[in-house]
This record gives sequence, C-alpha cells and structure tokens, in this order.
Amino acid sequence: MADSDEDFPLFIVMLDYFCRKIRVSSRVPRNLATFNGRNRTLELLQGPDDQFVQVLRLNKECFYRLSSLLSENGLRDTRSISAHEQLMMFLTIVGHCDSNRRSRFEWQHSGETVSRHFHNVCAQLLALAPRLIGPPDFVHTASRIENNPNFFPYFRVRTWTKRIDTICH
Repeated sequence: MADSDEDFPLFIVMLDYFCRKIRVSSRVPRNLATFNGRNRTLELLQGPDDQFVQVLRLNKECFYRLSSLLSENGLRDTRSISAHEQLMMFLTIVGHCDSNRRSRFEWQHSGETVSRHFHNVCAQLLALAPRLIGPPDFVHTASRIENNPNFFPYFRVRTWTKRIDTICH
C-alpha cells in the first residue's frame, strides 16, 4: 500500500500533463459558418450583375472570358475549390485590397489555402501576360500628342526619328 500512495501524486501529474496535451493538440474547426466558398461562388454567379461587379470589379462576361483564358493556360479545379472560386478569391483580394485573414473568413478556407490559390492564379496570369500585353504601336503617334507642346519633351526622340526617316527616304 505504501508504494501505491507514493505513485498517486506522480499519476495525477502525468494525467494532468496528458489532458493538457490533448486539449492543446486537438483541432478546433475555425470555419463554422454554413456559408462556404462554393456557396459564395454560386451566389455571385447566379446573383444580380451589379452585385457581381461590386464584389469582383468586372462584369460576368469578362469574368467568364478571363476564366476561359486561364483554363486554357492551365488553371484547373482542385479537389475542394473550383477554378471559378480560385479566380473570384484572387479578384476580391486584388480588387478590395483584402487581407488573407478577411479572405479566409469570406471564402471559409484556411489562410494557407487562400494564399496557395491566390499565388496559383497570379502565376497563371503572369504566364498569360505576354499573350495579352504587348508594346504600344510606335509607328503612329496621335496628332493631339504630337502637336501639343505640353507633351513635346516626352516625345522628342520620336520627333527626331521621324525627321531622320523623312530625310533618309
């Protein structure tokens, strides 16, 4: 009996340690809302156009065209998030300067998931940029710019190249 009385305080200390460890290590769900990112996506796609523009800063036709271009370029649905939802997350973050924390709440995904998909869409857009963005047409300068003395210092080189072209040809 004396041995069990001596081990009892040690047992209590060990029991307390394991209870605290289990309490700390058990995962607590953060996204308790019934409204998730998939429902948010459907609400925006099926909702009124003005709400769509307010949230994403572009109309539905442009959204579908951009989504189609990104899909051709490699943006794919994942197991839990559609390509539309990924693009919507990206557009709301960029369009409203949202933080990861706010987007995590709005789309009901973890911060890591929001960040991963944001960077994924950003990489797809950067890969698509050379196809969509090109240098301006240097052959023709608008007459209102060419004849305006306020713009002359910025286009001086352009004017000289035109003069040289007319002299040489």
